[in-house]
Amino acid sequence: MVIINPAPAALSPDDLSLFYTTDDLLSGSPILVFYGPTATSTQATHSRIQAHVFSPAGLQHFARLIISPTATFYSAVTCLPREEQGDEICRGLAFSLYKYFAELPINVKNTWEKQCNSLGNLPSAPKLFTESHAAMLASRMVRVQNVPEIINDVRQSLAEQALSWLDLDVVLPAGAIQKLDNPRESSLFDESEDDILQERYGQYAPIVKLFGDAAFLPTSKLRRAPSKPTALNKTQSFSRKQKENLRREMCELLDTEESFVSKIYDLIHSVAADFRQKAKSKGSGSSSPSEQALKGLFPPSLDKILEVNLGFMEAIRKILEETENDAIQDIESANDSIYVAPLRGQKDVQDVTGAFTIAKELVEWFPKFADCYTDYIQAHSDFSQFLKVFMKETGSSFSKRVHETGEQRLMSMLIEPVQRLPRYNLYIDNIVKQLPVRHPALKPFLKARDIISEICSRDSPSSQQMKVIERLRKLVFSWPPNFQPQGRLITAVDVVELPPPYHPELHGPGSTSGILLLFADFLVLLHKPSGSNVTARSIISDVDNAKGAESSSGPSGLIFHQHIKLSDVLLSEYSCGKIVQLISPTTSASQGERPRSRDCSINNIGIRIFYLSGSYEGKAHRWIEEVVKARVEGRFSESERESHKWEVRSISGELGLFSALFESSEGQNVEGRREPAKIRVVVDPAKTSKEIKVGEEGVEAVVSISILNADFYLLEITGLNDYGTRDCLTGFEFLPVLTKRYSPPARSCLSRYTAKQCVATHSVAY
Repeated sequence: MVIINPAPAALSPDDLSLFYTTDDLLSGSPILVFYGPTATSTQATHSRIQAHVFSPAGLQHFARLIISPTATFYSAVTCLPREEQGDEICRGLAFSLYKYFAELPINVKNTWEKQCNSLGNLPSAPKLFTESHAAMLASRMVRVQNVPEIINDVRQSLAEQALSWLDLDVVLPAGAIQKLDNPRESSLFDESEDDILQERYGQYAPIVKLFGDAAFLPTSKLRRAPSKPTALNKTQSFSRKQKENLRREMCELLDTEESFVSKIYDLIHSVAADFRQKAKSKGSGSSSPSEQALKGLFPPSLDKILEVNLGFMEAIRKILEETENDAIQDIESANDSIYVAPLRGQKDVQDVTGAFTIAKELVEWFPKFADCYTDYIQAHSDFSQFLKVFMKETGSSFSKRVHETGEQRLMSMLIEPVQRLPRYNLYIDNIVKQLPVRHPALKPFLKARDIISEICSRDSPSSQQMKVIERLRKLVFSWPPNFQPQGRLITAVDVVELPPPYHPELHGPGSTSGILLLFADFLVLLHKPSGSNVTARSIISDVDNAKGAESSSGPSGLIFHQHIKLSDVLLSEYSCGKIVQLISPTTSASQGERPRSRDCSINNIGIRIFYLSGSYEGKAHRWIEEVVKARVEGRFSESERESHKWEVRSISGELGLFSALFESSEGQNVEGRREPAKIRVVVDPAKTSKEIKVGEEGVEAVVSISILNADFYLLEITGLNDYGTRDCLTGFEFLPVLTKRYSPPARSCLSRYTAKQCVATHSVAY
């Protein structure tokens, strides 16, 4: 992680006195000055002092000040009332305050001025940040006695802050990303990762590699990373034992398929047929479910599953019967020799084991499973509810038939198709680990495996999202009726919001327990009432578990407090990863207002400090990593993330980077794409059309990478407050230099929020 706000210098309560006042010209802002002799003298004199000024604009250290009539800032002393000009301490306070004001950045002064009240406009009021202003404050300052406590509070409120993860947008020139036929197959058998990278990105492959390895983000088409077989045979040996195991695994696939088809046949013809017939002929006064209602429990997709699997079973059986004799002879004559792979493009390869033919059959049949299994899996989630409704009339003939069949047995039979689908991947894994590398059956087996994985992960994203939000409405009190996050719910964390000056006292006065819900597009803050035992884990469990949500007796006691667009959130960590600082707009749609746009103004910026507990306790870096990934996911539509012209890469180090790579849009808006990342990387800017600049749409830094030759790159960074760097470096130096160069603009960016942060710490003076 990188340090974005260093810890303040040590302050000695034995050597320093503390003076305090509030500034009526700047909305009652607190001003504190730690005053004492310099480290080289035993007492404060009229000429040599140290002063440490703390205000809403930050803490500034002046370790050695020489107060002399010829000094630049002595004019503040001459502005003091005559009776106070002879006071050495008052002279030192005025001098140090004027120096403090004079060295404030322009943007900080402007921010502070915007917060001033009407008193600052009075004709008698001194001009802000002048020597008269400093003298007025110095003459009003009073001594504070509890210096050690105040020092502790100031250091805690301005503790060292770090950042461990950052999300980037990496923009490549238009046409830079090429589509590959099947990168997974190439990586396993024909080409190295570098070859695939070169084929996809061409001359920009070395730059893409600088951003780490390809990472994974879920989509509605595939909600988890495809689970690859972990026991692939990496050798070319094909022993007798391997051939025996291969044949046994393929026969087991057929045996289990026959058993499954038999169970589904029994379910349809022995159980469902009876229920359907009774429903079809039921009288008008019967309380049993109608024929149409019964489709909720025995959907038409169940009959389609039997039809498809029956055909699949016969196809597999035919192949195994036809290859049985050749397979046995091959096993008996096996001598544990090295397998010789067929030449590339060779046709009519002899398949004595039957593995290649079986694999092709799986690839042909598995797509036919998609619609019927998807419909059935989606319908199955409501089976228990349908059965509960149908069984309410205990005296109905339907209830009696269920009792005769056995409710547990019925539900066990109905879940068979749901459990069957993922088992195909287990059989495929057992088969492919017996095959030697470069065996022609490997590719179709893995392709079939991906087909099953994709079917297993199918779900309607809109309907799933509606279910999640509906469950949250039931669990959380005062959830806004018009608040509907479009991104998926990713995770949740237990937090305790700490009051100024942010000591990690979880049960101290002013601390508030709550839960943060992380969506791909929003961060939601829930308040937890005193004594509540609801946790982030239980909320996620209730949301994921449809049955648990339906059986919930009522709200969980959680209270909706605020929602914030994730693109507006800036997080940092301190206190050894126990605490996170959240900087975000103070107004939100939850309060009936919406920020006009993402810009670099801090007029509506607020700071909140949270102590993480539960599964994320002491793991602020992991929480920030989740937020960074969510921000990337929420920035792009699913259609764009699923296209070949988009990729996400991740690299860990002193500063972990999670980067979205895509082509330049040539100045046009891309449908579904949201606010850009705060840090934007432009590759080969000479070939990129007009792009977003610093200060536009919330972009705080633009990084340009140009190729100088095969070994060197030109790295240029422009940021806020006229920040800029230019480095010629190698690929090995890229990440360390980028991390080092990023720290100053990050601190510059955060300095814009210092005023708000220090206002929150004004309680330290009381």
